Amino acid sequence: MDGLTAAASGLLADERLQQVIMNNISNSSTPGFKQSTGEAMSFPMQLVDRLSGSQSQNATPIGVMENGVVFQESVSNFSAGLITKTGQPFDLAISDPPETGTSVYASVPGTGTRGGSAPKMVSTLSFVVGRGGVIETTQGDPLLPVNAQGVPMLDARIVKNPRFTGLDLFGENGIPVVDAHGQPSYEIVGKNGKLITQADGQPAGFLRMTSSATGGVHSFFPVLNVDTNGRLRVALTRDGQFQVGADHLLYNSTGQRVLAQSPTGQPIIDSAIRINPAYTGTSYFGPNGQPLIDQNGQASYTVVNTSGQVLARAQLGVVATDVNALQPLGITDFVLTPASTLQVSRGTIESGALESSNTNSTQNMINMLNIYRSYAANQKMAQTMDTTLQQTAQLGSVPGL
Repeated sequence: MDGLTAAASGLLADERLQQVIMNNISNSSTPGFKQSTGEAMSFPMQLVDRLSGSQSQNATPIGVMENGVVFQESVSNFSAGLITKTGQPFDLAISDPPETGTSVYASVPGTGTRGGSAPKMVSTLSFVVGRGGVIETTQGDPLLPVNAQGVPMLDARIVKNPRFTGLDLFGENGIPVVDAHGQPSYEIVGKNGKLITQADGQPAGFLRMTSSATGGVHSFFPVLNVDTNGRLRVALTRDGQFQVGADHLLYNSTGQRVLAQSPTGQPIIDSAIRINPAYTGTSYFGPNGQPLIDQNGQASYTVVNTSGQVLARAQLGVVATDVNALQPLGITDFVLTPASTLQVSRGTIESGALESSNTNSTQNMINMLNIYRSYAANQKMAQTMDTTLQQTAQLGSVPGL
C-alpha cells in the first residue's frame, strides 16, 4: 500500500509541476511575465522495523522509507526580460541597475526614522565575521534573520558558532551548515546577547539568502487593485503595456488604474495619471517618470486624485521591494504581504518599449519532457503495485469462502 501511495503522490506532484511549465510556455509572449519553477518536497520519512512475533518491544530497526512527494510551491524568477522597442508612447519598460552577488537583509544605519538603523535588503559579494562573531556585509552592516512570517528581526543578530568546525557558514538559501559534531555554523541571538531558541513550534529565525538576479529587490509599476472583499489595495506589475481611457486616465492592460507616487517613493492609492489631450509631444514620460513639456508649454500629464484635484509633486514612478515577500496575483501582478516594505527604486523608465517575458521556452520544453517521463514511471509503478496487491489478495483467499 505504501508503494501505491508513493506512486500516486508522484502522479499528483507531476501534474502540478506540468501546470507550472505550461503556464510559463503559454505566457512566453506576455510583457512583464516572470516564469516560475515548481518546488516539490518529500513526505516525512517513516521508520521501518522488523517485528519478532507480536511483541513490538522485540522490533529490529531496518531503516527508513519515503512516503512519497508533494508539490510545495511555485517560485517566481525575477530576472529581467529583454527590453524591446515598440514605438508606442504609452508602452513603458523598467530598467533596473544590474545586481550581482547575494541579497540578504541587513541593519543599515541612516535608513530608519530620525537617522536610525532599519532593515534593508542589500546585495553583497561576500561576508565577514565582525566583533563578537556577528556576521556582517563587507560594508560592516550586520545581517538580520527573518521570523516565520518573513519579517526581518531588527533586534536579532546572526553570530558564528565558535564550536563550529566546518568551512562554509551558509547552506542552500542561507540555512546553517551542520558539522560532523552536529554543531550549526551560526546561531540567532537577541539584543541582550542571549540565544533565541525555538518557541511554540516556530523557528527562532533564519537567514534568507537569494540571488540578486532572480530574487532580492526589484522595481515595479504600482496599480490599483480590488481584493475579493471589495477593499482597495496596491498591486505591483512589470507589464508596462498601458493605455489611455475615455476619461484620459492611464490604465494597464487589464484595466487597472496606474498609480502615482509621492516624493518619498510611496504609491498614492487615491491617485491617477491624467494625460493632457492638448499635449503635442511624442513622448509622455521622462526616465524617472516625470511629465514632459512640449513647445507650447503643455505638460504631458498631471496627477489627480479621485475627485479630480491636482496632486502637487506627485508623478508616475516605480517602486522597489523585496520580491521574496510578494504574493503572485494573476498572470503578471503581485500583491504585498505583511512582510513587504516599499523603498525608493533605482530603476529607470524607458518609453516606447516593453519588457518581454523572461520565459526560457527551450528549458521549459526540456523540463516538460522530463516530467512526462517521471509521470510515465509513476504510472507504471502504480500499475505494478495494483497487480501485486491483486495477486496477494488471491493467494491469501480461502477457497469456498
